Amino acid sequence: MFGLKHIIDNVDINILNIEYYTVGKEWNYRNVNNPYSRIYYITSGSGLIEHHNQTFSLEPDHFYLIPCFTPVRMYCPDRFSHYYIHFTCRTPTGMDILSMLDCHYHIPAASGLINEALFKRLLELNPNRQLPEYDANKPIYQAVLENANQLDNAKSPANLIETNALMRLLLSAFFADYSDTEVQSALYGLSRFNAVIDHIHTRLDSPMTIRELAKIVHLNPTYFSNLFSKLMGTSPIQYINKRRVEKAQSLLLTTDATLYTIAQKVGFQDEYYFSRIFKKITGIAPQHYRQQNILLHQRDTRV
Repeated sequence: MFGLKHIIDNVDINILNIEYYTVGKEWNYRNVNNPYSRIYYITSGSGLIEHHNQTFSLEPDHFYLIPCFTPVRMYCPDRFSHYYIHFTCRTPTGMDILSMLDCHYHIPAASGLINEALFKRLLELNPNRQLPEYDANKPIYQAVLENANQLDNAKSPANLIETNALMRLLLSAFFADYSDTEVQSALYGLSRFNAVIDHIHTRLDSPMTIRELAKIVHLNPTYFSNLFSKLMGTSPIQYINKRRVEKAQSLLLTTDATLYTIAQKVGFQDEYYFSRIFKKITGIAPQHYRQQNILLHQRDTRV
C-alpha cells in the first residue's frame, strides 16, 4: 500500500495560464466550472467570488484558491488587478487531488516566501501563457493545453524544477494549519485505498462493482463500502460517478464528440442517464456546460 508521501510526491502540477491582468465590470459570470484550478493574488481593487456555499471578498494582498470542477460565481463591481494562475494538480492516473480535498480557499499574504515576489518569479519562468483570443465556436481548453505542453517541452530542467517547487510552496499555504477531520480522513483514505482509486481512474469507461473494488484491498464488500464512505466522505458509487462526470467535463471542452460518445467513454451506456447524473453533480446539463464555456470565452477570455 502506498503512503500519503508517495501520493504527494507523484502529483504532477502543470501551469496552463499565468498573467498579471486588470478586469472591470465585464468580469461577471455565473456557474463557471472548469477542469482546472485557479489561484488569484489581488494587488488592487476589489471583487467577489462565491463557491462551496461561501462568499469571498477579493482584497489586495490576499490569495484565493478555486479548486477544479467547482461551480463558482465571479463578480467585479468596478475593477481590480491581480495575478492569476490556472493549473492542474494530478496523480499519475489523472485524478486531480484538489477536486477531492478541502482546504483554505482564502488566505492573507504571508510575510516570508508566499508573497507577490513568488508570483512575479512564476511569471518570469512561464511567459506567454496568458489566455489568448480564440474563435468562439472552438473550445478554448484544448488549445490552452496544447500551448502549455509546447512551452513545457521547451523548458530547461532548472526551469521545470523551480516552477514545480514554487507551485508546491504556494499550494502548501492553503493547507497550512488545516486540521479539519474530514480532510485528515480523506488524506488517509487516499493512502488506504490508493490501489482502488487507481483502479477506478484507469477504468472509468468500464462497469465496476463494489465486490470487484473490495477484492482489490481484500475486504468484505459491505465493510469496504462502509469504510470507504467513512474515510472518503462519499460512497464508492458516488465517488465513481463524480470522477466520471469530471472526465466528461474535460472531454466536453477538449473534443467535439457527441454526448452519446462521451457517455460511452465515461462508463454510461445510457446517454439520458449520463445527462441526469451530470446535471445532478454539476448543476447544469452537459450540452449547456459545453455551450456556456464557449460563450464565456466569447465574452472575455481573460478570467
